[in-house]
Amino acid sequence: MRLSVADITSSPEFAERVAELSAQTGRSQRDIEADAKDCLGEMMATVEPRATSAWDRFGRYLTRAYTIDASASNLADIRALGLKHSLVFLPNHRSYLDPLVLRRVLAKQGFPPNFVLGGSNLAMWPASALAKRAGLIFIRRNTRDDPVHPAMMRLYLGFLLRHHANLEWYFEGGRTRTGKLRPPRMGVLRYLVDAFLEDEQSRDPSLPPEDVYVIPVSIVYDQQHEVEAISFEDTGGSKTPESLKWAVGFARAQSDERGQVYVRFGEPLSLASIVSDARERAGSADPTTVVPRVAFDIADRINNATPITPSALITFALLDNEGRALTLGELLRVLEPLLGYVRERRLPMTSGIDLARPDGLRRVLRMLQREGVVDVYDGGLDPVYAIAPDRFHEAAFYRNTLAHWFVYRAIAENALLAGAAAGGNVAERTWQAALELRDVLKFEFFFPRKREFAEDIRREVDLARPGWETEELDERQVLAALDQTHLYVSQRIIGPFLEAYAVVADRLAQLEPASPIDQDALAQECLGIARQSWLMHRLHSPESISRDLMQGALKLADNRGLLGVGGEELRKQREAFRDELQAAVDRVGIIRRAAIAQIEGDGSDSVSRQFRRK
Repeated sequence: MRLSVADITSSPEFAERVAELSAQTGRSQRDIEADAKDCLGEMMATVEPRATSAWDRFGRYLTRAYTIDASASNLADIRALGLKHSLVFLPNHRSYLDPLVLRRVLAKQGFPPNFVLGGSNLAMWPASALAKRAGLIFIRRNTRDDPVHPAMMRLYLGFLLRHHANLEWYFEGGRTRTGKLRPPRMGVLRYLVDAFLEDEQSRDPSLPPEDVYVIPVSIVYDQQHEVEAISFEDTGGSKTPESLKWAVGFARAQSDERGQVYVRFGEPLSLASIVSDARERAGSADPTTVVPRVAFDIADRINNATPITPSALITFALLDNEGRALTLGELLRVLEPLLGYVRERRLPMTSGIDLARPDGLRRVLRMLQREGVVDVYDGGLDPVYAIAPDRFHEAAFYRNTLAHWFVYRAIAENALLAGAAAGGNVAERTWQAALELRDVLKFEFFFPRKREFAEDIRREVDLARPGWETEELDERQVLAALDQTHLYVSQRIIGPFLEAYAVVADRLAQLEPASPIDQDALAQECLGIARQSWLMHRLHSPESISRDLMQGALKLADNRGLLGVGGEELRKQREAFRDELQAAVDRVGIIRRAAIAQIEGDGSDSVSRQFRRK
């Protein structure tokens, strides 16, 4: 499809937008028009067959480190939707390779090229010249003080939708730093909704209504070259700026085999249905209501489509064992109940490697050894495996790809302990503790409405202790119930988040409430405090040394009104915040000790002997 700047600037919509911007900014229409044409020239892309073919060859070269495992079960239905409507693919973002991987999958299934929105920081000549003719739209990353660029972006998206173009962007706004899905950036999604509503209003009412289908996409890698650099940045290092030299190094790094990349497509979401539902509920389709609803639904559908990988399971088992290396038998002791839980809940898993078998377990361990994430010591009676020094954050990146599947179980474990410790009505107190944890973690995970959340928590507690709502339980009985399931997850799933938050909460409580807070400086200071605490063995999870998690803690503190300036009342509120986080961390510690005791329990020697025989 070829759409030129002139096609847009000659339209009545462009003239209307220029007049609006002139009135809004006080600048002349001629000045606004010139600026608008420059913006459109920056972002305008085309899809030309020869350029697209060359770009696809370049993509295959850059993704040569991976075998692609793509589930095509619902792609025929998605392709049928694309014959009548525009499709907007919204994948999670783990790697610079994501759009190239997705393009390979869609091209194989006969989809036309998407128009892909990406940051202008990646517009490096000469590749950028080819990319723009293969559908890549480069947009400015910061437009806070520039009303013209967002206005032209909305206008351009509207034209693309009217021409039934398919779009693609990465709505987290950047690659995940922790391995789990990041909170979405609403900017481009708001442009899409605005463009859809404007097109809807301008259409001839006698014509059938148009729709746009948003397609959630999950992309997960066995291993990633980028994780080391991402981890360095998240633990306080400076990001290496994108450059031609950087691009050459990145391309060379893809020469090593790194396993598979898994691509899964979630259930499509009709934008028209969301808008219609908003009108029925509130009487109007206010974008401030529609956009967050679309963002949450897409994030939830991406998570539901994300499969559990062998790398995620192995790093889950090896992290947070108090620095203890594990034998193959002990690894199996951790993995068996985990795999049983996955089967019971019918969670999606990748196929091809059976971690319940020694040969499958060793295969994944060797892969992580080659990447430098796992160390093995085989100078004793049995080989023992551990996360390599200074690679905990990278291991946690892989582990966190499954965190959303286990976060309800983790909250249930923690809340049950809180309910038992409080005495009285255990069910009521457990539910209250679960709600408190939901609020603490709301900037890290995507939780449904309270009614659905209650059902999720009730299901998890029922799995651990059937009939719990009618019992009077103490801490010992709760741990005994959890021990019977042989599954503890709190210390590995929410422990690192709570520890990072507790570092911020403790430092916040020490600051004078009358002094203003520089959030960036406080986050950096807390990174240093967390590292010191790890070196002094006061912090159990080194992956808590994370700028991303510190910023999440500050978002929560700000949400609770704790970052302003105040007096003694504010001091007390900050101290209560600190105490709340520390209590949750203490409960994680109880669960951690129980999990370690289970690993070291009777029968470990016989399991090891069983592995040696096999």
